[in-house]
Amino acid sequence: MGGEQGICAVCGAPANLRCTGCRSTFYCRPEHQKQDWSNHKSSCRCWSIQDSSSLGRHLVATRDLERDDLIMSEGPIVFGPGAHTDQRVCVGCGDAGVPIRCPGCGWYACRLSCNGLLDDNRHGFECKLLEKARIIPRCDILLPLRMIILKKRNPKRWEILSALQSHEESRGPGTEAHEEVEAVFQQLEPILQAFSMGRDILSKVCGLIDVNALDTNPPEGSAGIYQTACLLEHQCMANTRHGFVLDSKGRPKIVVKALRPIKMGEHLSTTYTHVLWATRARREHLLATKYFSCRCERCKDPTELGSHLGTLKCPCGAGVILPKDPLDSGTEWSCDLCPGLLTSQEVFELTERLGEEVENVMASATKDRLSDLHSRLLVLLHPGHQHCIAVGHSLIQLLSPEDPKKLEICRRILETTSILDPHGGRLALYTAVALRELSSCPGEDTITHLNRAVELLRHEPARSPGDNLKKLILSEL
Repeated sequence: MGGEQGICAVCGAPANLRCTGCRSTFYCRPEHQKQDWSNHKSSCRCWSIQDSSSLGRHLVATRDLERDDLIMSEGPIVFGPGAHTDQRVCVGCGDAGVPIRCPGCGWYACRLSCNGLLDDNRHGFECKLLEKARIIPRCDILLPLRMIILKKRNPKRWEILSALQSHEESRGPGTEAHEEVEAVFQQLEPILQAFSMGRDILSKVCGLIDVNALDTNPPEGSAGIYQTACLLEHQCMANTRHGFVLDSKGRPKIVVKALRPIKMGEHLSTTYTHVLWATRARREHLLATKYFSCRCERCKDPTELGSHLGTLKCPCGAGVILPKDPLDSGTEWSCDLCPGLLTSQEVFELTERLGEEVENVMASATKDRLSDLHSRLLVLLHPGHQHCIAVGHSLIQLLSPEDPKKLEICRRILETTSILDPHGGRLALYTAVALRELSSCPGEDTITHLNRAVELLRHEPARSPGDNLKKLILSEL
């Protein structure tokens, strides 16, 4: 809105109200924009769906995009409590941390007057099924149940959902996924029988969830499946970011925006793994959960774009130990300055052992324990290694501003996040914490660091930890 002038697409009058979707069509007033939507919506998209043998269906930009340009906004095909949430989630609206139970089925609810409890399109219909089957509340079965109900009551919507990838061929007997399906089947068997459905549909449903569902916030602790957003391909250095807002029906609508300038023809991507995991951990996680092996530029680079998130120190004292071929989990690791070699198994065992020690210390962290562990890690690992970064991030929040170690670790963390997430799409809160800690160190530009932190946190959901930190920093400025 505002800025450049154009010609109203409806009446031809001078106009400065620009469509926020395509940024190329103008209107003289909001009424004309609404009036023209039925004609304009098909050409408004800034992406197209393409297909290939290697990627399957994916999204490609159909024009140049600027940072923060809206790419898409859509409601979920289905949503419900996430399978692994540890929170009590209301079956009516999805609110977390709820205090009471639904009077019908006994599942968690925020209040007896929650609109979703009696709504047949939300909890009303499933409530009768749960009550009759006397199913004990478990978060991992409600979303599969809602998908089964969708198949029974809304075949057209189920057709859209079932067209998404589920990788059933990779989820057979002997896999962890198969065991999870069996556990859900034990709970939902009475309802499946009532619907004349078998175990095979549950295998399909659970595969659709594992491959396509996105964790939402708001509502916190829920997950949703989105028809178009799930076509965003994975990149460890993604070019989009997304967030969620509740629509008029209380559903989590996903909003996808450009994280950086995107050129026409560029694939649209997101990240389906942890940004601060080293290459082997990321690739194994993606193979186990999304059934593909990432071959992006970061994964192919032994130094992970200079972040050294998986790099070891060499006993020679001068060099670092890097994988010869990061895309081969069995590759040798070699020093860049001496003939020193390690097998992939040796590197894996060392990294796992140190990772267990990190988890143990972090579970009951104190300044002294963290400081001691960080010093010991630096003997074996590059200071940018994921374990050093994880311990360092907790440690800086306990060190006094006058401790030179605080300044050093803050700078290392910020160097890492500037490489791996330069636009704050995934590590905004993580980076903002480091900036706030750095701002307290003597000689640092406090105002600049705090303003940068606020800028990073501008997209954080209301009442989230990131939003709370933003408010705290604003009170300190």
